Amino acid sequence: MTEPLRLLVIDDDPLQLELLERALSRDGFEVRGVDTLAALRAEAARSAPDLVLVDVNLPDLEPEQVIQLVRDVARGARIVLYSAWEESKLRALVARAGADAFLSKSESVLALGPRLRELAGR
Repeated sequence: MTEPLRLLVIDDDPLQLELLERALSRDGFEVRGVDTLAALRAEAARSAPDLVLVDVNLPDLEPEQVIQLVRDVARGARIVLYSAWEESKLRALVARAGADAFLSKSESVLALGPRLRELAGR
């Protein structure tokens, strides 16, 4: 049996964070959720995530800065942007900031697990 994918989610919306943690945990992921950049640093060091799901609308930093911070603290993790932004804007941000992929918040949370596994190569 393969080990579960370790997923770190950063989102400043507590309801969204809880929804993702519950749905993806039930789908077999080992999920850790954080709502601040300071917590992101600590949890990334503690859990060594395979994937980091990043809300691009965090306070205090531009999306590019958040992505760079994630890249610095979660070395080797795939970075997946998670936003309600329109697809063309997300695609441009992925290309510009060096994230690995994006998922839309308009997708059902039930569809996220398979998409994340695909991005992780599992």
